[in-house]
Amino acid sequence: MKRIFYLLGFVVAMLTTNVSHAQDKKLFNHLAVGAEVGTTGWGFEAAMPVTHYVTLRTGFTTLPRFNVDFDVNYRSRGEKKKVDVTGRVHMTDYKFLFDVYPFKHSSLHVTSGFYVGIPDLGTVHNTGLLDVDEGEGLEIGGVFVRPDDYGTVKLKLQTKSFKPYVGIGFGRPVSKHRIGTAFDLGVMFWGKPALKVYSTDEEGWIRVQKDDVDDKGFRDAVKITDRVRVYPVLNFRIYYNIF
Repeated sequence: MKRIFYLLGFVVAMLTTNVSHAQDKKLFNHLAVGAEVGTTGWGFEAAMPVTHYVTLRTGFTTLPRFNVDFDVNYRSRGEKKKVDVTGRVHMTDYKFLFDVYPFKHSSLHVTSGFYVGIPDLGTVHNTGLLDVDEGEGLEIGGVFVRPDDYGTVKLKLQTKSFKPYVGIGFGRPVSKHRIGTAFDLGVMFWGKPALKVYSTDEEGWIRVQKDDVDDKGFRDAVKITDRVRVYPVLNFRIYYNIF
C-alpha cells in the first residue's frame, strides 16, 4: 500500500515540475473536475490532458453501504435450527487512470490504470442470538467457531486492495466547452475473493475453504465467490472545465 502512495506522490511531483515547460507546448494547461455515478457507486475526480492523445484522471469512488437480511441453518444439541443474519456490502476506492485516444480529436478511448482501496468488501453477522450451550459453536469451513460474549458469529469477504483496471469509453473530460461528459465500460481485477470467519479460539480471522464446508447451500455460495475475480465497471461522468 505504501509503495502505491509513493508512486502517486512521484507522479504528482513529476507532473508539477514539468507544468511550466508543458504549458509552453499547450500540454498540462487544462483541468476539469467531475462527478460520476455507476456500478462503483458515486465519486469525484480531476482530469488533465497529458497530450492530445492521453488524459490523466485521478479521484475516488464509493459504493454506499446496503444491507441484505436472510437466515441460515445450524445445529445445537442435535437439533436443526435457524438464525437471522444480515450482510453489509461497502466499497471505497481511489483511482489513477489514463485515457488513450487513437486520434487527436477522437472521443473514443481505451483506459488503463488501477483502483486501490479497503480490502473488506462485505461483512455478515447474526442478528438473532445463537441458541447454543456454553462450549458449543458452529462448524464453518472446517473451523469451529464459538459465538462471542454477545452471541454473535462474524464473517467477512475480502478482495485485493490493489485492483488493475482496463476499459473502453467515449467522451473527453477536457473539451472546448465548459461542460463535458464521458461514458466508460470496463473491468476491475480484484483477484480471488477470500471468505473469512472470526474465530474466538484463534483470536483472529480464518479463511473458509469450500472443500471443508458441509452445508451444500453455503458450499455453493463459497464456490461462486471464488469464481468472481473481476468486477464490472460502468459509469457516466460529467465535468466542469476550470481552465
